[in-house]
Amino acid sequence: SQSDLVLKKEKEVLSNIEEKDQYVNLHDFTAGNKYFRCSHAEKISTQKKAQKTGKTRSHFICLRSGKSYDQQGNLKVHIGETPFRCQHCGKSFTYKGSLNRHIKIHTGEKPYTCQQCGKSFRHQGNLRNHMRIHTGEKPYTCKQCGKSFCHQGNLSHHMRIHIAETPFSCQHCGKSFTYKGSRDRHIKIHTGEKPYTCQHCGKSFRHQGNLSHHMRIHTG
Repeated sequence: SQSDLVLKKEKEVLSNIEEKDQYVNLHDFTAGNKYFRCSHAEKISTQKKAQKTGKTRSHFICLRSGKSYDQQGNLKVHIGETPFRCQHCGKSFTYKGSLNRHIKIHTGEKPYTCQQCGKSFRHQGNLRNHMRIHTGEKPYTCKQCGKSFCHQGNLSHHMRIHIAETPFSCQHCGKSFTYKGSRDRHIKIHTGEKPYTCQHCGKSFRHQGNLSHHMRIHTG
């Protein structure tokens, strides 16, 4: 039966711990029988302390897949449990902290402020990334050419040069490009779009760079 298979799996998990160190074995079954927690207390001796102390370790085991986890939160991710729901949009999250971070999108709260320039951010991680502009820190380095970047996303964007990845295709002629911006500029050849207009003479251009070059005629 399924219960026999689960108990067999539990026995395999516990077999890695010396039998003499186990003196408690409890099972917590949840509603719906999605998983249970196997808690056992074991006596542990350390080099620093000659006196033995008791410590409890828990294994959270999924009844469907048999996978076990040391932390209940990791198991919740595995089984797709999302008990924390946003009252604004209904989106659900596994962790309360994730919900709290998400809610700031609706409230507009930006509690993390840069002391250098005063710019504010919703999340501390965003402030940390922003600070690299001021410090000049570039922790992400390309292993191909050695060029460094402030953010992981910039490095990923750069790596397309080396691996010749061209995911952006022109729907008119099929030509592919490494970057979306390059594809968008190319499409203007087919559409005839010239959105950049000279304020002095009214001449229009497809690309901003061409307008900047043209402006030298007027500015000298």
